[in-house]
Amino acid sequence: MQREEEGRIVISCDFCRRDWDGAAAMIEGHHGSILCLECLQLALAQAAAGPEKYRCTLCLRVNIPGSLPHWRNPAHPEAMVCAECLHQAAGTFSKDPGVDWTWDGTKIKG
Repeated sequence: MQREEEGRIVISCDFCRRDWDGAAAMIEGHHGSILCLECLQLALAQAAAGPEKYRCTLCLRVNIPGSLPHWRNPAHPEAMVCAECLHQAAGTFSKDPGVDWTWDGTKIKG
C-alpha cells in the first residue's frame, strides 16, 4: 500500500500496515500492493480455506473460490492473499541473497 505523507510516498504492508524502513524485506504485487516477509511467514503457516469467494490483494484476481487456501491477517481482514501469490512471493524471497530466509517449497495445505 502506498500513501502520501508530508509530500513523500510511504510504502507499507497491506496485511500488517508496517511502514517500510528501507531495510525490511517486502514484495510488491499489482498496483502497489505490498506483502512483508513477516506476514508471508505467518501466511505460509496459517493459510486455510474458507466459505466465501474472495479477491487477492496482490494479484487482484476476483471471485477466487474460498475452498482454495488463502490468508488474511485478522487485524486487517480486508487484505487477502491467494496460495499462488504466497508461493510466488516465498520463492522470490527465498532466492534473494539480501534476505536471510529460505523457503523449503512446502505446498500450502489449506
